[in-house]
Amino acid sequence: MKRYAILLVGSLAAVVCVRLGFWQLDRLEQRRARNAAAEAQLALPLLSVVDRESLRIDSGAYRRVVARGTFDFEREIILLARSRRGVPGVHVVTPLLVDDSTAILVERGWAPSPNGRDIELSDFREPVDAAVEGVLLRPSANRRQQTVPVGWPLYVLTADPEPFAAHYSYTLSPMLLRRTAASERMPSAMRLVALPERTGGSHLSYAIQWFTFATIALVGSILLFRRTPTRGDAASGDLDLA
Repeated sequence: MKRYAILLVGSLAAVVCVRLGFWQLDRLEQRRARNAAAEAQLALPLLSVVDRESLRIDSGAYRRVVARGTFDFEREIILLARSRRGVPGVHVVTPLLVDDSTAILVERGWAPSPNGRDIELSDFREPVDAAVEGVLLRPSANRRQQTVPVGWPLYVLTADPEPFAAHYSYTLSPMLLRRTAASERMPSAMRLVALPERTGGSHLSYAIQWFTFATIALVGSILLFRRTPTRGDAASGDLDLA
């Protein structure tokens, strides 16, 4: 019975590993589909955003836009701990009012900060009237801020507008605009933030690992099954020794 238990456990482990391998392949296909959708959006013509109505974009993620309005430098956001090529820094996010009642958060760029938190924001000001060319992004909920500290600037982990929209006297767009084109107005010490990488990630390598584990579990259990003596074999061996 012990021999068959070894075979059963090995087979069950192999089945689980195979299932996890196909799960990773499924995630890979989903990621590739998202990447293809992003590429299709990026290929669309540049869209002009000048008021609340033009901000209502269906499937706006990864849409290239140029937003015109006025920066609100009194209510800025600092995204903490954003290193660039090994140098600690932050991302500076500033609301851009496209009309009297609506704004979009603009990720203006990366700024160096020795502790990944504190910077002198006045060193990174630019003209209030702006035309910002960039790409609309949908902030990830993985790092969503649950509580928002009081006071300006806000020091947070993500630029998702939802948790701190109530801190503003105007309506915030649910999208984030990441600046992708530098201009003479951009502070010289500020650097553009690259768009998220559109790769397959590690899903394929993880899938291969799970399939390898499945093979090891199945082959290993078969070898143990064949090498484990049956009761009859064990009893025969005892008689021979006697």
